[in-house]
Amino acid sequence: MPMISEEVWFSHREKIFQIKEGKIEWTDEKKIWNWDHCTITVVKTPQSQEESTHKKLRVVVRSNANRNHANVKVNRPMTLRFMLGFDIDKVHEIHSESPHEAKNLEEDAEEWSDPRERWFFQLDENYWIWDWKDEETDVTTTNIYKVREKIIRLLSDPDQASSSQIFDLKPRSLNDKMVLDYLKSPAEDRKDPIIPIIYQPAVDGLKNFLREIHCSHKDIDDASSEVEVTLIFNNEQLRNHSPLDIPYRLIRRVLYNRSKDVETFKIRINRKDPSKNCFLFENIYSCDNGLNEDSIHGDPLSDGEIAHPIGYYFVDYNHPVVFVNTSNHAMAEHDTNHMLWKWEYVPGVPDSPLVLSNKSREEIDAEYNR
Repeated sequence: MPMISEEVWFSHREKIFQIKEGKIEWTDEKKIWNWDHCTITVVKTPQSQEESTHKKLRVVVRSNANRNHANVKVNRPMTLRFMLGFDIDKVHEIHSESPHEAKNLEEDAEEWSDPRERWFFQLDENYWIWDWKDEETDVTTTNIYKVREKIIRLLSDPDQASSSQIFDLKPRSLNDKMVLDYLKSPAEDRKDPIIPIIYQPAVDGLKNFLREIHCSHKDIDDASSEVEVTLIFNNEQLRNHSPLDIPYRLIRRVLYNRSKDVETFKIRINRKDPSKNCFLFENIYSCDNGLNEDSIHGDPLSDGEIAHPIGYYFVDYNHPVVFVNTSNHAMAEHDTNHMLWKWEYVPGVPDSPLVLSNKSREEIDAEYNR
């Protein structure tokens, strides 16, 4: 039996940003953006954030788009995956509306060119989940009804929502099923299949996209191991110091024999107690800095080894989540760009744009030196 997709549409209102002299600047003008092929996951808001925002649930929206591979030497399609997370505490009723009514709902709403009606419900003030209306289908059988019922149930008792660090992905679409099938398949070529999931602001990835990820595994003892992860980005675009962007590229080529940006961090794994797993971001920790920063080098070597507990996992403990937060690709276990959609890099999936390998940083540097 073919899989029945639970994809919906998602819309959100936000301030429009513009790129000015390399920097991202938020304007006062707002717009409603629409995304298709979306799946919705709801989890409990972390306690520390709940105290500061008074929100009860975190909604995670994932979407995807199919593209041909940009590299002419690679003759295969690829999928770009996206993620946006936000916190809510209010759910409105389901309504139906025609294209004419949609135009009048909000002055800043996009005009609908499709003549069909739609079912929709609103979350807080700036988010909508919806789908096209089928006159022969009762609303209680629709995907948006199922999503709303789940959100209402968890809002009334947020302790029912997962408070685990693991982002429990469900096969709600063919895309999600492909990711799950790969991540849960046995890794025959690796004794310890620890591969991180990388999130990077999509606007930064337009020029600075991630090309390769290398995971070099090393056993420390019977109970623990260490993974050296090296990320190779297409470029490193300066934003805060944008006039220096071209000279900086030339300097990288002279000093390192490359224009690509190469960053390395480590994952320390405790096989008996996952709560002791940690990241080591020596000299590349983003702290709480966002995308406009291009000279952030937190956790300098002079401060010694600083271990950061892993904040989130994707599907299971073999896939810790890393957020690339700044334009110089400093990173952390937490997201500092909540208002921006993220590219979701799942290394190894057959339709991923990434190259996945197990080279060490020493081997990669040696290749560039040659």
